[in-house]
Amino acid sequence: MIRLSASSSFRFNHRAWAAIALPVMLASCSTFTGTQHTSVPDLPTMPATFTEASGELPSVNWWVSFNDSTLDALVEKALANNYSLKAASARVEQSLASLRGSRSDYYPTVNAELGKSRRWNEDDTTTSQWSGGLTASYELDLWGSIRANARQSEFTADATVAAYRTLANTVAGQMTTSWLGLRMQSENLILLERQRDRLTTALTVIEGRKRSGQAALTDVWQQQKLVESINVDLQSAKAEQAIYLQQINLWSGQADAVVSDDTLNSLTTLPQLPDNQSGVSLEALKARPDVQQAFYQLQAAGAGVAAAVANRYPRFTLSASYTGEDSELSQVFDNWVANLAGSLVLPLIDGAQRRAEVSRQKALEAEAVANYTQTVLEAAQEVQEALVVEDRYVHTAQSLKDQLDLARKTLQLQDMYYARGQIDFLDLLNAQQELLALEKQYLTARWSLIQARIQLYKAVSHGQFGETE
Repeated sequence: MIRLSASSSFRFNHRAWAAIALPVMLASCSTFTGTQHTSVPDLPTMPATFTEASGELPSVNWWVSFNDSTLDALVEKALANNYSLKAASARVEQSLASLRGSRSDYYPTVNAELGKSRRWNEDDTTTSQWSGGLTASYELDLWGSIRANARQSEFTADATVAAYRTLANTVAGQMTTSWLGLRMQSENLILLERQRDRLTTALTVIEGRKRSGQAALTDVWQQQKLVESINVDLQSAKAEQAIYLQQINLWSGQADAVVSDDTLNSLTTLPQLPDNQSGVSLEALKARPDVQQAFYQLQAAGAGVAAAVANRYPRFTLSASYTGEDSELSQVFDNWVANLAGSLVLPLIDGAQRRAEVSRQKALEAEAVANYTQTVLEAAQEVQEALVVEDRYVHTAQSLKDQLDLARKTLQLQDMYYARGQIDFLDLLNAQQELLALEKQYLTARWSLIQARIQLYKAVSHGQFGETE
């Protein structure tokens, strides 16, 4: 490494200023242009579900589509109080602080100095000396290294904000799932109570037939066993309710959320989806926060390559000082000295360290390109899966509803036939068990349909809500 420097003491020597300013102005005209954005890679052929047509992005606050004021309040509370989000917000503040630090290199560094020294003389006397001054230094960004580092910090900060939005979308989805799951179990408890009442009524009929000698004792036991199985399901449903309530506490950042029983009505009716014949917009897909995070990480990697390349070129730094020294503090700057120096640092031999860093940064950029492409493909798959699953459960729920209507009619007739002695208990038992199974399957299918809708809303949301400043 060779260091070239020049310095002089002067009193506003205009020729010296011109000698320094001229090469600086010329050098600034040849600024390296290596801080341009990394181009977005061409994506693989996307499925027919996605179109190039632009349009409005999906609703940000997608949970309001469920028309549940309690849910709206819970999600807003979660976005404000969730501790994982608070940690993510702190990470955003860290990245913004790093960004401000990287941009500080655009400006000169100025330091003020004031000191006092004391010297002992041979005659046992002391002499005090005051010194003071200002020093400044500034690196000229000839090859764009400073700008590249600042751009890398900027893109890293953008990626951190996108990560915050991704987490916020997840928190909203988890809170929505927990609350609607709580409502689902509330409806399940109501259903189980009705089933127990229905089976208990049938048990009374069977016990009456047993007393009259028209039914066997085993028929009574079989019916009692069926009633008892409902009690087990009731305990399981209550436990699931408690778990969903604990999840609400977790996502809202509090220990004991209070949920009114008045709000625990039956499962919500899903709103009709927009007409999807034209497909999902690619613009909406690319606006997803996880895709945006991968995009900004790709741009940050490109800026890292530019910074590594620029670091192989000479660095030119200007430094200036204004100093004075005297035995009296008031006289320090009566006889001052000004200095201006320029230094050029040119790397010659570094064991190929800088070239290796360029190669490393290019490899990081290649990794970021692959990650971005994979993220887009995974986002597309997530949207498609949510659409397929919802379509599946729409048809499943409708089929189960039709079967349920038939099973109820069948059991109604079987009850009547059994009371008249026209069929044996086994036929009645089969009808009861079939109805119980279909009622559970129908509720499960409706819950699966709601979960698929939540997943679809999350999959197409660009998650700008709750974004930290």
